[in-house]
Amino acid sequence: MLEIILAMCKNLESGEGRMPPTILYNEGWLLRGILYWFSQHQAAGHPLSFQPGATWYSEGWLTSIFLPQYRKDELAEHYTRADGVIGNIAVGKKGKYDVFLLDPCKQLIVLEAKLFSKLAGGTTRIPGYNQVARSIACMASVLWEARYPATEFTSLGYYVLAPEQEIETEFSFYDFLDKESVRQSVLDRVELYQERSNYLEKRRWFEDFFEPLLAKIDLLLISWEEAIFAIKQDDEEMGQALGKFYARCLVYNAPGN
Repeated sequence: MLEIILAMCKNLESGEGRMPPTILYNEGWLLRGILYWFSQHQAAGHPLSFQPGATWYSEGWLTSIFLPQYRKDELAEHYTRADGVIGNIAVGKKGKYDVFLLDPCKQLIVLEAKLFSKLAGGTTRIPGYNQVARSIACMASVLWEARYPATEFTSLGYYVLAPEQEIETEFSFYDFLDKESVRQSVLDRVELYQERSNYLEKRRWFEDFFEPLLAKIDLLLISWEEAIFAIKQDDEEMGQALGKFYARCLVYNAPGN
């Protein structure tokens, strides 16, 4: 069956595909290709470099301090799916794909992959709770669940990968990655629980895990072009292959296609 799937993917190259090209040419597969390369090569000093013992996972689920207390809990949210996670991690402790920390854990980086879509500004129930704030809160929840303090890490990051042109023109990227904005958004989220019996628990989580993580975490915008260029400097063949794949992603996912 794997051979058949590979043949169908190759047909997309020749224009004889029997499915939309975006099933293959998308930011998810682009990110996986880049993470695979960095996991196999030393790239000291690059934000995507792997520390000893670190691995990666795509589409893993990050827990939340705001999981439902009861059915139809109007303040609740569920696990957040991460496009990519780098770190001393494994999956499947409580479910099939939940991300949890391995001891000793020195690295945790969550990656958001974008082509032409924007970061979500909020949810229907909580309009000001944007995608970045929620993801970082979920990172703090992963630490809380393991009772692993941010001070133990040497590498903490939340990175958005996007086309260079989108980074230059989509100013909301910078707004959402402002630490004070993230802090206020999550604090407002916690304060919604003032009338709940577990409000003090949420405050302890905020003060003991979220704030220390936010103080230490790197919030970065990385262009796909920069990441591919870094690979090409060390591995011309893989850099060229990723560059061609990225070019097709831009064509097939461009607005209007």
